[in-house]
Amino acid sequence: MELLSLRSNSLYQIDEGLPFAVYTAGTEIQSPITRLEGFSANQLFLTFSGKGRFRLPGQDKWDILLPHMLLYIPAGKPHEYMPDGVEPWYVGYVTFVEKEAGILSGWGFGGESFHCPFKEKERLYDLLKKIWSLSGPQHDEWAATECLFAFCLELKRQLQSTSKVSISAFTNRANEAQHPIVDIAVRFLHDHLERHITMGELAAHVGYSQKQLTRLFRNSLQITPLQYLQRLRLRTAALLLAEQPNMTIRQAASYIGMEPVYFTRLFRRVYGITPSESRAERRETE
Repeated sequence: MELLSLRSNSLYQIDEGLPFAVYTAGTEIQSPITRLEGFSANQLFLTFSGKGRFRLPGQDKWDILLPHMLLYIPAGKPHEYMPDGVEPWYVGYVTFVEKEAGILSGWGFGGESFHCPFKEKERLYDLLKKIWSLSGPQHDEWAATECLFAFCLELKRQLQSTSKVSISAFTNRANEAQHPIVDIAVRFLHDHLERHITMGELAAHVGYSQKQLTRLFRNSLQITPLQYLQRLRLRTAALLLAEQPNMTIRQAASYIGMEPVYFTRLFRRVYGITPSESRAERRETE
């Protein structure tokens, strides 16, 4: 199976006739992810090889995801996951939005997370690759939605013979963005915080020029897109270090897609102290 790099679709002008739509699709060697406010779309993960672990806030014990397992995470639910073991954790993913509770919610892809085994990875991979091919630069929203329906139908067929295992916000993103294009860009930045995102990629995602997008950000948020991303990353790292005392500075930097040295220098420039000093001050206060 080949690696299919991330492809994303803007949902700003999605056809009103579609009950649900594909947001992102691809495959990758999964790295550690912590999302304090969840992902903005429903997530379907398939473990093809290797294994990982997953948990929700307040969950002491990690759920282990073995090969040939599905993980479903509804939109907006905080979570974290990471590889487990020495073998690379190779996963496929499709994320989607549903306009209102309907077919997919009725099939179990609603407001509760779950994970369970699946049987026929080749069939699921073929459907995922088809969704991926219809996304991104060649986005065909109707065809991609049709393939997503087939993908979920195949999952439902395979999961009927297994038992689902239930898995027992530091910013208000909706209120920050005033222009709908800025809201879409902000959603993309929150969802892919750990990736190296360029202005060109962000502008291409929303279908605007870099100059137009920067102007919209300045009008709505009084900062540029890259300044917004920088602040978002620092706030996320500060919260991670505060809430997870065993996390190292290097790990926090990795979660937000920064090199540790640069992260420490930038953190000090913005907050006036280093990440280590910030953690020490919080411990003294507590």
